[in-house]
Amino acid sequence: MSSSENKKSIYDQEVREIPAVTAEQQPTRLYALMRQLREDTLRTATLVKKHGQCLVNEWINVERQVARVVRNTVPEGEKLAPGIIYVGVATLAGPIFTRKRNFAVRWTSPFVFGALAAGYFLPGTAQVVLRNVWGRYGDPQSIDRMANAWSDIKDKQQRMKSQLAENVQELRLSLQEGREFGKARAGQKQSEAVQATKSAIDEAKGAAKKLEGAVLEKAAAVKETVESAVGVDTKKQESRPAASEPVAAAAAADKPKKQLPIGFKE
Repeated sequence: MSSSENKKSIYDQEVREIPAVTAEQQPTRLYALMRQLREDTLRTATLVKKHGQCLVNEWINVERQVARVVRNTVPEGEKLAPGIIYVGVATLAGPIFTRKRNFAVRWTSPFVFGALAAGYFLPGTAQVVLRNVWGRYGDPQSIDRMANAWSDIKDKQQRMKSQLAENVQELRLSLQEGREFGKARAGQKQSEAVQATKSAIDEAKGAAKKLEGAVLEKAAAVKETVESAVGVDTKKQESRPAASEPVAAAAAADKPKKQLPIGFKE
C-alpha cells in the first residue's frame, strides 16, 4: 500500500488554465480571412445548389413539354424510331447530292429531302406537323379541303384497284372456260374426223368389193369369149386336116437343102 501511494501519477495534477479572450482583443487577419472564405464558400455553394436545382427543374419541364409535343404530334400506331433517323439522314444527304448546284438549291435541298422523307417514313407525323404549322400561319380550312381531296383520291385509287382485280379475275376465268371449250371442241372435231375416216374406209371397201365383182364378171365374160373362140378354131382345124397336110408338104419341098461340107454325106 505504501508503494502504491508513493508512486507518481502520469497525469499533471495542476489544472491548465485557458486564457479567455476579452472583448477588447481583436481577431487576427488570418482568422478573419478564413472566416470570410468560409462564409463565401458556403454562400457560393448555396447559390450553386439553387441554380442547379433550377436547371434540373427547367430540364424536367423541357422533357415534359417535348413528351407532350411528341404525344400530340405522333399518332397512335406509328413509331417515331427509326423513321426519325431516316429523315435525319435524308436531310443531311440533301446538300451532298446538290453540292455542284447553285446556292439556292444547296440551301433548300435539306428541307425538300427531309420533307419527302418525312412524308414517306412518317406520314401521320408529317400530316400533323403540316396541319399545326399551316393552322398557325395559314388557313386551317385549306388543310381540311386538301385532306378531303387526298382521301377522295385514295378512295378512287382503291376502287380502281378492286375493279382492275375483278376484271383480271373475269378475264382469267373466261380464258380458262375458253381453253376448256377449245379442248372439248378439239375432241369433238377429232372424233368427227375419226368417224369420217371410218366411213370413208367403209365406202372405199364397198367400192373395192363392187369393182372386184365387176372385174370378176368381166373376167368370166372374157374367159367365156376366149373359150368359145378357141373351141371354134379347134373345130375348124379338125375339119380341115387334109388341106393343111399338102400345104405343109409343099412348104417342105420349097425349103432349100443345106449344103454339107466336102467329104460329108447326108
